[in-house]
Amino acid sequence: MPLTKKGRKIKRAMRKHYGSEEGEEIFYASQNKGTITGTHRPRRIGKRKRR
Repeated sequence: MPLTKKGRKIKRAMRKHYGSEEGEEIFYASQNKGTITGTHRPRRIGKRKRR
């Protein structure tokens, strides 16, 4: 799922603070735990209609 503007900003800050790999791990762990919300765009459900 693509990141929102907020998600990109938080992830960039975490990678800068903790280092590349560990920052990314902490970002996704925080998101899965629910500490950070609004970082991913909601997934579309269903197929698009063709005309």
